[in-house]
Amino acid sequence: MDMSQKSDTTKMRRADRAISREDALAVIDRCAYGTLSLIATDGTPYAVALNVVRDGEKLFFHSAMAGLKVDSLRENPQVCLLFVENPTIYEKGLTTLYTSTVVRGKVTEVTDFDEKRRALRLLCDRFVPSLTKEETGCVETGPKSTGVWCIEIESVTGKQNRRMS
Repeated sequence: MDMSQKSDTTKMRRADRAISREDALAVIDRCAYGTLSLIATDGTPYAVALNVVRDGEKLFFHSAMAGLKVDSLRENPQVCLLFVENPTIYEKGLTTLYTSTVVRGKVTEVTDFDEKRRALRLLCDRFVPSLTKEETGCVETGPKSTGVWCIEIESVTGKQNRRMS
């Protein structure tokens, strides 16, 4: 497809439900996980839940060093992540109440040892903040045996449905 003819896939149909960019980024920071969507090596869609930490305009996650996800990310680095916060079925309104964020971006493998360690420390600080540095000592040696990936945020949109009608 000619890129000049490509539709704007980030345009929100229900613009009345849009939230600010800052609020959309805050959803990422509050959600326990995001769902990463990518194209598998055989060309089929693939999605997986990930613990993600945001550092400015970058998202970091860890993984095994090999496998379908890793092979797929190396082959096609364009990804999309979905974060959904507090989904609740509102029966009277025949709807779901939620706040969500969609991120599109390009993923790269982090190979620098110090940057991998920094990203793993950010993940530990976010998801296990009560543990001491001694208890998360694996961060010091983990970069040798742990895959770390960085998603550069290219676009972020958020929306919510919190109306009770």
